[in-house]
Amino acid sequence: MSMLNELISEINSKVEGLIDEEFREVTPKEVGLDPRAGYRLFINEDYIAVSRGNRRTLDYYGGFEYVDEEHVTVLGDMVFYSADDERVQDHLDEFFMQEKE
Repeated sequence: MSMLNELISEINSKVEGLIDEEFREVTPKEVGLDPRAGYRLFINEDYIAVSRGNRRTLDYYGGFEYVDEEHVTVLGDMVFYSADDERVQDHLDEFFMQEKE
């Protein structure tokens, strides 16, 4: 295996660990999105994450194509949308407000 492939594998492994430890899996509906916006979304207080393979669906049905690129980070096979973008923050607020009620 080349060094690049090893690095990619290591990054994906670390990102999976991060998702497992610090994120919760939610449905699009739970964060106020169209159910077609994704099958598996992951959230914490600061980010909404989706697998790269599902990014286009979230972008299209969730309107995340309008999230400024400076608030989008791709790490390995995951895409993270930062709450620094108002659209993302609104969806996180939707979830966490419902949870408090």
